[in-house]
Amino acid sequence: MSRSATPWVAKGRGADQTVRNNAPFTPTSSTRRKKIVFAALGALVVAGAAVALFLPDRNPALSIPDRVCAEAVPSTHVKALLPEKGEPFEEERAVNFTPDASRGLGMCDLSGGGRVFEIRYSRLQDPEYNREWVRRDASKPGNIPLSLGPAGGYVESHSRVELFVDCPYAKGRTDLLEVSVGIGGVPETVDTTRQAALAGLAADVARVIARQVEHCEGAADLPDGAPAIG
Repeated sequence: MSRSATPWVAKGRGADQTVRNNAPFTPTSSTRRKKIVFAALGALVVAGAAVALFLPDRNPALSIPDRVCAEAVPSTHVKALLPEKGEPFEEERAVNFTPDASRGLGMCDLSGGGRVFEIRYSRLQDPEYNREWVRRDASKPGNIPLSLGPAGGYVESHSRVELFVDCPYAKGRTDLLEVSVGIGGVPETVDTTRQAALAGLAADVARVIARQVEHCEGAADLPDGAPAIG
């Protein structure tokens, strides 16, 4: 009599592993959570990029008028010394820059893009402050002489220019008009481009004040253009 055939059943770890590998994959709750998190992060990134397109630029372009200091001084060199973007341009004050101004002393403060300008002028009445005094200061270590026709002065360090114009109160006197232009918020390094722009701004201020405000005797001799440095 033949015995009944008994189905063969694989045993052992290898067989069990085969059965598990062939079983359909069922996502666990942990896997589902990860997918949800990644999807949410992706949505946030896309949403953030979309919002950024419509938000105003935190550093908008500077808007600088064509003339500054009570509209008396051309702003060409001011624009050259300021960055294209940053904190808005502001003329904080301008004193005695118009033809009807009180004579003798004036100031103009400007700011923009994280930088500030201090523009000052005054008529020096002390006979000690004459051309020889200017030449001595210009020859001090660190200073660079400059000239604008008969006017002279110097570049001081990395951020200031001093320019002096003949402006006597009476014949026989040697009084000078001093124009000082300084800039803050710039690197403390020598920058010849910055020096040239500061000198150009000082020349613009000197021409305006000497010709239109103080009516200096030496105003007619001041040439247009930038000073010669060195």
